[in-house]
Amino acid sequence: MTVQRYHFHCVGRGGDAVFDLTGRWVARPRALGLQADRIARAVMDGAPGTDWTDWLVDVHDARGRRVLVRAFEDARSAK
Repeated sequence: MTVQRYHFHCVGRGGDAVFDLTGRWVARPRALGLQADRIARAVMDGAPGTDWTDWLVDVHDARGRRVLVRAFEDARSAK
């Protein structure tokens, strides 16, 4: 099992964004979706009442390649 660093950037319409500059270590690529959901929920919990409809978690590997895109709305329903 190879542990890799991934960056979980949260982006919304109009250029709003929360960038993950340090990244997170993830042991299994299958776990990326669960981690993206946790991050999306944490961002939403930090600003209740905000419209998160158009927000996404944009996951990139250490080389900057996109490996997953997850809608905040999907993370909310996965709770």
